[in-house]
Amino acid sequence: MERVNSGIEGLDNVLGGGIPKGSAVLITGTCGTGKSMLCLQYIVKGAENGEKGLYVSFEESREKLLEHGLQFGWEIEKLEKKGLIEFYVVETEDMGKTLEEVKKNVRKNGIQRLVFDSLTTMMEQGVVYRSEISKEMGRIFEKSGGLNFPSDTSNVTRKDVYYIVKEINRMGATSLLISEVAEKSTYLSRDTVSEFAVDGVIMLEINSFGGKPERLLSVKKMRGTPVDLRLSIVEFTNAGIRLK
Repeated sequence: MERVNSGIEGLDNVLGGGIPKGSAVLITGTCGTGKSMLCLQYIVKGAENGEKGLYVSFEESREKLLEHGLQFGWEIEKLEKKGLIEFYVVETEDMGKTLEEVKKNVRKNGIQRLVFDSLTTMMEQGVVYRSEISKEMGRIFEKSGGLNFPSDTSNVTRKDVYYIVKEINRMGATSLLISEVAEKSTYLSRDTVSEFAVDGVIMLEINSFGGKPERLLSVKKMRGTPVDLRLSIVEFTNAGIRLK
């Protein structure tokens, strides 16, 4: 199996050698656990090795993401100028058009690493149903006598989540999809479905480990490869994130 280096020291060992190439992996956890930083590091470290990355942001500006990188000494702008990193800050409310733009970018520029920050925001905007893709899916289902695609509802359904993850998988890049979860939630995503649709799930949390609060990482699943299910301590260093 071909694998992709995560760019996070210690994580590839947990994953049995790296992320399976072409996978869509959910990076989930509560607020402040380091999800965005892990994903940004994944893009940066790939770019430093010559792998093109695209960071799709629904929440933070390019400038803010560059600022985050500076605290670890990452020269992101230099990598941008070399065409190895791109940022796409989503401003439209039409998720169908967003997916189409990302797909075009991936194909045109040979993107190998892809981040969606975040899948939660994308879903909660509730506008994927009003996109042209959703409406067309509804017309197709109606003509075929099947279930109608929910183009006019504000509720996220299982079908919606699977449809979006499938579209991301079809792009061919190895993708990390950020998801927020509430404190003490028994689910691995806010929509409660994403964890079943994706190929892998990596969870970040803050909990007591050895008597003091620590950021912890665990792999909940990764299709096609054995993984170490034990908790790992996440350490923030001057150079980025690593696992102890």
